Amino acid sequence: MSIAAYHQTIAECDDPRRIEYRVFLRITLALENNRDADWRSAALKDALWRNLELWNTLRADLLEDGNALPEALRAGLVSLSFAVNRNTQRVLRGEGGIDLLLHINRSVMQGLQGAAQATRELATEDLSYGT
Repeated sequence: MSIAAYHQTIAECDDPRRIEYRVFLRITLALENNRDADWRSAALKDALWRNLELWNTLRADLLEDGNALPEALRAGLVSLSFAVNRNTQRVLRGEGGIDLLLHINRSVMQGLQGAAQATRELATEDLSYGT
């Protein structure tokens, strides 16, 4: 099996929450690596734009009629996406740091870890009820 086919199989079989977690992890690490960078830093700007792109994509998905997340959770995440947008603009103007962005991303990552763990537990739970 080629490496590309192996990666495709993993992508098709992996829990979506774990995939989302890894995307957040990569972007959050890029932000953390540039935490002390000057606001004009190309690496910081790249990390900020990747983070903003992630949140814009999430917002678009959350606003789709077919999104299966509970409405209150969807609304909260959409609100966070707007907060990410506002804070990113401040950072890009040199008017603030990225601590809020890191906090938001880490909080979402914790939620994704919890959701993935609950899914794994349900998948391995004995549902036979004594039959």
